[in-house]
Amino acid sequence: MKTDLLSDAVCIVAAAILLIMTAMSILEAERASYEVNTGLFCAVMCLVPMIFRRLKIMSLPFALVIIIEIAIFLHAYGVLLMRYDDVKVWDTVTHSVSSVTVSLCSFYALMSVSTFDPRIKISRRVMPIFVFMVAVAFGAYWESFEFAVDELFGTNMQYSPWDTFRDLSCDIFGALVVSIYSYIYLGYKNEKDFVESLRIHPFLTRVAKSRG
Repeated sequence: MKTDLLSDAVCIVAAAILLIMTAMSILEAERASYEVNTGLFCAVMCLVPMIFRRLKIMSLPFALVIIIEIAIFLHAYGVLLMRYDDVKVWDTVTHSVSSVTVSLCSFYALMSVSTFDPRIKISRRVMPIFVFMVAVAFGAYWESFEFAVDELFGTNMQYSPWDTFRDLSCDIFGALVVSIYSYIYLGYKNEKDFVESLRIHPFLTRVAKSRG
């Protein structure tokens, strides 16, 4: 219970800080709608783990919540205060943290699928491969999304081909780290116990089981 409350507090504080930063960005500098919308969107996304728990969809691990909030905050901070332009390594750091976050979410999702769907059983040896493939694929889709947004709305999410290459390298790095972690984790922990700790909504578990 204390962990749940602490998790909610982290989400609320992170969202509040981003809303304040968005307001300051509007008042102190001339910001385009892209920057402002990014700040507002990220503030809402900070609340997602809390909303999921409150609606009893699932309860994310506290460590994952912290990582999610850090990833969102780094991106919003970089956009709102132009850190992507001013600090050369900002994009690399932010993208690496985001890659680890996506990879962890992929790992937890794959464990849930492996637990609830009787047709799918992902072994300890195969899990790292699946995690790596899903995370890298998501990174490729994201770069495609950035390209599409730049072409359609005239933004500058992709600075250059080198920037895209660096982002994909960060994706591979994050996916590799979590892949190794998944192999080590499953050597000491039972995936069923972890999935039960997520307290996934019965409707979702029934849907997964009925597919078999």
